[in-house]
Amino acid sequence: MDNPQMLNSGSEMIGRRRMMTALGMAAVGASLRAQPQTGTSVIRTVLDDIRPDSLATKATLFHEHLSWEWARVRGTSDGPPGPAKDPAPIVEQLTTAASEGVGCIVDAGTTDVGRDVDFLKRIAAQTSIHIVACGGLYMERNYPASVATQSEEAIADDVVREARAQRHGALGEIGEMPNAPMSALERKVFRAIGRAHKQTNLPIFTHNAYGTGPNVPRDAGLRQLDAFESVGVDPHRIAIGHTCCLDDPKAEVIIEIAKRGAFVGFDRVTGGLVPDDKKVVMVLALLAAGMSGRLLLSADYNFTARSAARPGYASALTVFVPKLRQAGVSDAVLRQITIENPRRFLAFVPR
Repeated sequence: MDNPQMLNSGSEMIGRRRMMTALGMAAVGASLRAQPQTGTSVIRTVLDDIRPDSLATKATLFHEHLSWEWARVRGTSDGPPGPAKDPAPIVEQLTTAASEGVGCIVDAGTTDVGRDVDFLKRIAAQTSIHIVACGGLYMERNYPASVATQSEEAIADDVVREARAQRHGALGEIGEMPNAPMSALERKVFRAIGRAHKQTNLPIFTHNAYGTGPNVPRDAGLRQLDAFESVGVDPHRIAIGHTCCLDDPKAEVIIEIAKRGAFVGFDRVTGGLVPDDKKVVMVLALLAAGMSGRLLLSADYNFTARSAARPGYASALTVFVPKLRQAGVSDAVLRQITIENPRRFLAFVPR
């Protein structure tokens, strides 16, 4: 671990744990007060709308992959068909994940990368884990050609139609090309997604290019937030993704995002170029700043062979959470991060 003194078990650590818990709970209270609700909040899964309190005992993972990887293993329409879609290997892994404390998973694929909601429904029918599907557009290299000439309003209308027809429970993962600042076309799409949110109230989460090369701006996550806010999206309805891939020991950018009201996604734990021990240090800095109510965890895991060496869909809980506990994060704050925060992020009043 990069910071061994975090592991001390004396009175100083006990005081730090109490401070983190108190600050975190205060942040949650403030964020709840900032989000007045009228009507009944739901979490929209591919099968049903469920009550947020139905996820009060198990963790929700806001960014994993259950569907779109089939597009990679099947090849292109001009190539060999590859294996047929089969829920069995995914259901087997989800059975294990359920036994390890997972109650809900958000499938972070969008239509332009081959996400298949009907396939997700087949999976959901065979597992106790609730599955949430997403909508939107991923990044410029995947956009349909029509996006270049469509207006923001037209793109938003397409996203809204699909969201309502296919029971999307979130808009995501909305992203940028690797190793570059946000392009003008991507900014148009971000603003269009913001407009779609205004019509549906669906939560939004993003893909950041952090960790993909030396030219990714450190403030990329803040610029994503700017784009959404420019069309009137409340930051409390946004999660800025892959912030754990920014090597930022003091968590300065991450804390700034959280202070603006958005959730910060540590959604590549147990993987990526930044090792978990450095991610733990960033989490501790975020908690010390009183932002435990803004943190989401996930592993960006998928079921394909290239992930076989990784420990499965529950890896955020089975691998990363124990590292946080060892570093002094209390069970109360860990519950907040893994159970309370994600269900609060996903809950919305449908429009």
